Amino acid sequence: MGDDKKLKIGVLTSSRADYGIYLPLLKKLKNDRNITLQIIAFGTHCNEYYGNTYKNIEKDGFQIYEKIENLLLGDSPKTISLSYANTVVLFSDFWEENADYDWVICLGDRFEMAAAVNAGIAFNISFAHIHAGETTLGAIDNIYRLQISLSSKMQFVALRQHRERVKKLLGTDVNCHIVGALGLENIHEISLLSIEEFKIK
Repeated sequence: MGDDKKLKIGVLTSSRADYGIYLPLLKKLKNDRNITLQIIAFGTHCNEYYGNTYKNIEKDGFQIYEKIENLLLGDSPKTISLSYANTVVLFSDFWEENADYDWVICLGDRFEMAAAVNAGIAFNISFAHIHAGETTLGAIDNIYRLQISLSSKMQFVALRQHRERVKKLLGTDVNCHIVGALGLENIHEISLLSIEEFKIK
């Protein structure tokens, strides 16, 4: 398959938390010769205060297509709102120049992820939401998760009940797939101790 027929897939990652979950998928996408993978790093990844963790992505052998520094320091309600607004502004510029993805993968329920996704609605970006349909009790994160799901054309859920929540939200479960928890795939990469090694430790 030639480059002109490759699927162009973007992946939005805003922190170490979602990157760790993404990792098994990123490895598969990177090694698939029929896919062009473009990683868009933003949020705490691109903030010196939080350690510029985009460097961890590069150390793992991935090339970052775009780094977007969108966060304001602080966690007050006003700062969160301003960071949300700033993320929408910066991503509106990005989507204007990069609206030709076949799919853009997003994950979870962070406000910066919701802002990046919502900025893409007007550009008709085809988002695929991982960990849709879950509930974060006692936190505003649940609202952001719902925003992401409403903005996405495909949903990946961990459990059957999550699929039912997506159906109630969207009125349909078409393009909603039960795939389990992606992060659990990392278990296959863990080197376990033998019984003898465990006893010594």
